Amino acid sequence: MPGRPECLYAAFDTYPAPKGAAVHIREFAGALFGMFGNGLLLTLGAPDLPAWQIEPDCEIRRLVTDESNFLKKAGEYSAFVAFHADLLKDNLRIAHFRDPWGGLPILNSISPTCRTIYEVNALPSIELPTRFRGIPAPTLEKIIASENECLQRADAIICPSEVIRACLLQRGVADQRITVIRNGASAVDPLAFSRPEGAPEQYMLYFGAVQTWQGIETLFRAMPLLADLSNLHLVLCVSGNKLRLKFLNRLAERLKISERLHWQYRLSQNELLPWLAHADLAVAPLTECARNLQQGCCPLKIIEAMAMGVTVLASDLPVVRELLDHNQTGWLTRPDRPSELARAVRILMAHPEARQRISAAGREKARRDFSWQQAIEALQNLYRQLN
Repeated sequence: MPGRPECLYAAFDTYPAPKGAAVHIREFAGALFGMFGNGLLLTLGAPDLPAWQIEPDCEIRRLVTDESNFLKKAGEYSAFVAFHADLLKDNLRIAHFRDPWGGLPILNSISPTCRTIYEVNALPSIELPTRFRGIPAPTLEKIIASENECLQRADAIICPSEVIRACLLQRGVADQRITVIRNGASAVDPLAFSRPEGAPEQYMLYFGAVQTWQGIETLFRAMPLLADLSNLHLVLCVSGNKLRLKFLNRLAERLKISERLHWQYRLSQNELLPWLAHADLAVAPLTECARNLQQGCCPLKIIEAMAMGVTVLASDLPVVRELLDHNQTGWLTRPDRPSELARAVRILMAHPEARQRISAAGREKARRDFSWQQAIEALQNLYRQLN
């Protein structure tokens, strides 16, 4: 990699990893480094990843830690980012961060000539209470203050949905400082993928992480209501912590659906694609909670399934309606209602011609509106305006 890095991308996530955040980091960090020819990516580490990695257009530095407490790890990451940002402060032209853990040390270390972008995919003050019970109010107040400082001091804000944009406006961020850049998907040909070995003849697919807001419990509780569709199975291509996965397996046992579940753990993107290509339905049963309603998201699983030409069955939430139109480019059902989810599955499985119509329209919409190339062009245009 030639010269000292002129740009920095900081993400409090493991990279690479088998989840949507890592795909997003790959595309957006690549867009930044592609413009400047060199850069520094600061992420979390993992046992199978090197602490330091050199790539043609960047170097990757990963925080190596055994800390399991989330907030303590966030503190370690902040110190890690501060160290590297201070080393490069006289050379950096663009610093791009995804969270306040990386944002504040960057904002406090860089020179006045460096432009900063806060990429708000999630707000910890909204997301963390759904992951960890009993977070003290003073702790949440400190996190909110950190978020607000990043929002006010960054030169530009980007987010992936209008739902998050509305949330940021309520936080006092000026409208002209926010740019909505949605997630994307690469164009793929489903015919290029052979059926995975051991795949059921008919199956719905859930892929992604297993946090509570993803709605997997609702999906599991819908399965007994579909017991007469004996040929229909559920494939889960997932990543997540062991305790959560153990809970889901026990729930499946209690509901007596284990025999119809097929678990695939921590698949790479290339390993996932054949499972997606041969699915009858892709399911995104997001729950009706603050994490999905207030901060919003832009579910990558929905866009990737659309791009593959697979019919998407998803919760009817505002952020999902930004991506799908019911019975046109997808099928929407009220969230957190297993009986209604089961009914939607029955309708779609009973009408393959409707699935074909919807999947074809969804694939065209993904090609037209949700390509990574469009997202990258929008992001690089913002970099040019700032630089």
